[in-house]
Amino acid sequence: MANIKDVANKAGVGIATVSRVINNSGYVKKETRDKIEKVIKDIGYVPNEIARSMTKQQTNIIAFILPNSSHIFFSELLYHVENELYEHGYKLMVCNSASNLDKELDYISMLNKNRVDGIIFLTSSDIEKYLNPSLPIISFDRHFKTIPFVASDNYHGGRLAAEVLLHTNPKRMLFIGDDAQGELSSITTEVSKRRIGFSDYLKEKGFKNLKIIEYPQGSEYIPEKFIRELIQDNLDFDAIFAISDILAHIVIETLEKNGRRVPEDVKVIGYDGVNSYLNLGKQISSIKQPVKSLAKVISDSILKRIQGDPVESTILPVIYKSGDTV
Repeated sequence: MANIKDVANKAGVGIATVSRVINNSGYVKKETRDKIEKVIKDIGYVPNEIARSMTKQQTNIIAFILPNSSHIFFSELLYHVENELYEHGYKLMVCNSASNLDKELDYISMLNKNRVDGIIFLTSSDIEKYLNPSLPIISFDRHFKTIPFVASDNYHGGRLAAEVLLHTNPKRMLFIGDDAQGELSSITTEVSKRRIGFSDYLKEKGFKNLKIIEYPQGSEYIPEKFIRELIQDNLDFDAIFAISDILAHIVIETLEKNGRRVPEDVKVIGYDGVNSYLNLGKQISSIKQPVKSLAKVISDSILKRIQGDPVESTILPVIYKSGDTV
């Protein structure tokens, strides 16, 4: 395998000159630079990224820590974040924490040891006391006192869902969500506002027949058996707002297995607006998050943090995405 000495010898220059070309640091005459770049291409030399990062104290790697990358919305978000960061010369390290605090602390340790340049966090762990506000960290959805966050307008999304369902003249409405934050713990996220916006809108319009079911997240991201049992015990609703499309999928499947047709008997709205039929044979009516715009703002924000520039928290608008379940 070719090394930097081979490049220097073949180009007739010193190793330091080759290093300046590779790292784009320091002046090198154009003719010399062109010669070195041609030799690198001809002999197939690949610079050692680890050695370069040790010299520069920069890895060009950003970690995205999230509970479960197999979640369909997170998968779409990761796809677009990776594309955005790649355009700026960065690679994305995906870290599935399963909401395990020890794993998340290990990744923060990597940042402290210069093994990654920045961290994007999506977490429901009680981790704030371990976060140094001077570190290049961005949060998605989660609120921290000293760390900027990026989110969609969850409160307006909840109101939109209520408005759409109310227009169908329902008799009984159900909200179902995994609100491990908000009222069930001291942790605050924007996601809790989906329920709040939904409930507020119905109160303003005088609709009183609303039931709210919330369950804390357990070891599994969505305890599917538990959710199905909840729905089987609540089959007499004709309008349901689920806190995510994944949850809406389980709700719809369970309803239909128990003889309740969607949307003829029960109208269902999810949240996220993912580009998938989720094996239902129908597109879920949903509150759509602007995933590409979120990815751009997240990427721009973490790059600014790495550069030491100030970053403000950002909330992006959502829309109602019509589907086959309302």
